Amino acid sequence: MSRFTTALLLLAVLTGAGAAQSDPPDPSVPLVLRLPGGTRALGVGDAWTAGRGAEVLFYNPAQIGVLRGTTISAQRFGDAATLGTLSTVGPFGKIWIGAGMQYLDYHAEPATGFYTDPAGLAARGPVNAASMAATVAAAFRFKGVRFGVGAKYVEERVGGARDNGAAFDFGAAREVGRATVALAVQNLGGDLEVLGQEAELPTRVTLGVASPSIRVSTFFDATIALAVSREQDGRIVPAGGAELFYEPVGGWYFVARAGARRVRSEPGRAESPVTFGGSFGLDRFWLDYAFQPYKGPGAAHRVGIRIQ
Repeated sequence: MSRFTTALLLLAVLTGAGAAQSDPPDPSVPLVLRLPGGTRALGVGDAWTAGRGAEVLFYNPAQIGVLRGTTISAQRFGDAATLGTLSTVGPFGKIWIGAGMQYLDYHAEPATGFYTDPAGLAARGPVNAASMAATVAAAFRFKGVRFGVGAKYVEERVGGARDNGAAFDFGAAREVGRATVALAVQNLGGDLEVLGQEAELPTRVTLGVASPSIRVSTFFDATIALAVSREQDGRIVPAGGAELFYEPVGGWYFVARAGARRVRSEPGRAESPVTFGGSFGLDRFWLDYAFQPYKGPGAAHRVGIRIQ
């Protein structure tokens, strides 16, 4: 067994051990930046810092130069909240450019206001609220390392109160052997003020690893994605997942996914640490699905379309 494989297995064990833990919610806005940026990413436990494709725009700007494409997705939290995302990345001369939008429509509760944690999104509160982030990013390669920078317009609205501002992402990535190792620093910027209260941006630093395609048998291949994040309050969040690809004929793909990550909880409510997903691919077109159970009312279902 190679050293890389051993390291992957060890990190996977540590990820699984930490994923079932939960903590009280930490106040930060906008809420949309604390939610998964893509359907495929959600299916592998949101461990997508070293991922590829258009939705990696929301995880690491350095990785947008790996694979061009466009992704659109929608996620429903029970009957209480809806998340929509759109992202596209592609080459522009010697650099790569990406742009995307994340928009969450939800219903806050007076007791939590704009501090509503993702664990409470499946419960419908009486106050209309919305959370939004619009991102542009650029990436380039220098001496074998990919570098990226992203800028965001962010906004949080609860009832008639709202505030907005700017946030920034920075990332780097390179291949180590056949694996991808990536580092991202996200959501740097000033505090926002809503309902007369200030809250920090959900700043985090994430180290991610993605394995190359691993041949399982004649028709089956697998990949592994792992990540560990340090959030603005010092909380460590491990995450990881795997994909199993089945290609019965050239250009036709069926994919199964499973992942886990450490989650937060509220009294009587919690996201499940375990997520599942799958895809059907035909040449450049992909249809993705992901599912996350919730403790309490509702569950999260996400559907996405990829063209790459």
